[in-house]
Amino acid sequence: MSNILFTGVYSATFSLYDENLNVKKDSVEKLIAYNEKNGIRGFYVGGNTGECTTLPNRTRRQMVETVKACAAPASKVIAHVGAGHLDDVADLVDHANSLGADAVASLPPSLTAYYRAPEIIEYYRWLAARAKVPVLAYVTPVLNCDLRWFGEQIMAIPNIVGLKVSIPNYYTFEQLKTIRDGDINILNGPDECMMAGLAMGADGAIGTTYNLMPATAVAVYDNFKAGRISEARVHQHRMNRFIDVLLSVGGIAAWKSVLKVLDIDPGWTVAPAAIPDDAQYAAILARLKANGSYDYIG
Repeated sequence: MSNILFTGVYSATFSLYDENLNVKKDSVEKLIAYNEKNGIRGFYVGGNTGECTTLPNRTRRQMVETVKACAAPASKVIAHVGAGHLDDVADLVDHANSLGADAVASLPPSLTAYYRAPEIIEYYRWLAARAKVPVLAYVTPVLNCDLRWFGEQIMAIPNIVGLKVSIPNYYTFEQLKTIRDGDINILNGPDECMMAGLAMGADGAIGTTYNLMPATAVAVYDNFKAGRISEARVHQHRMNRFIDVLLSVGGIAAWKSVLKVLDIDPGWTVAPAAIPDDAQYAAILARLKANGSYDYIG
C-alpha cells in the first residue's frame, strides 16, 4: 500500500478562541466552510500556526473536535500532537485516535534543538506505536544531523507515512523525496516556496497563508500540476506579496486579525502576542490593498 495519503493544499488552521481559551465554534465553522469552498483538501490542526506552544491541551482538544465536526467528510483532518511534555503528547494522540483523525503529526519533542537525532527518532517510534492512525514526522531547522539519513530512519518505523518538510533547502527536499523510491508522503512547509516544493516532488502543501488565501494557494498547486507553470507563478507571486506584509507587521495575532475581512471573529490570542489595535489593523489592510494582495482574500 502506498504511503502517499495526503495530496493537495491543507490549511495550517488558526486556533480561534475567547479570553477564557474556549474555542469559538462559530468562527471555526466559518473558516472551515470558506476554505472548503475554495478548494482546500483538509486541515492541519494544532501546529505552530495553531499556537501549540502556548495553548493548554483542553483548547487544543476542542479545536480538533470542532474542526472534525465542521469539516466535510471528504476533507482530511491531521491533528498535530507535539508538545513540550510527553504526557501532553500522549493525551493529544489518544484524543486524536478517539476522534478518528485522518493522521497525527508532531514537531520534534520539546519543539526546540534540545535532543539529539537518535533521541528524536526514538520519540517518533514511541508516537507511531501509540497512534492508531498514520503519522507524519517533521523536518525542521532544529534537526542537527544529516537529514536524508534522518528521513531514512524515520521511514523505517511502522505507521509513519511521510514528512512535513519545513526548511527552504530544496536540495535536501529532493534528497528526502528519493527515500523508498519516492514512496514517502512529503508535504511542503514554507508557503512562500510552494512551487519550489512541488518542483522537487512535494505531494502537497501545508501553510498558514492558505487560511486566508485558499483560492490562490490552490491555484498555485493546480496550475503547477497541470503544467501551467507561468500561471502557477502568477499566483505564487500574489501569495508572496501578502506574506511580505504579514511577516513584517507581527506574529500570529496579526495574521488572525485579517480574518475580520471575511467576517470571521478571530477571537483572542494569548500573551505575549500583541493583538493589533484598530489603527494597526487599518495599517495592515492599507498595505495589503497597496500591493494588490487584499483583492485575493475572500
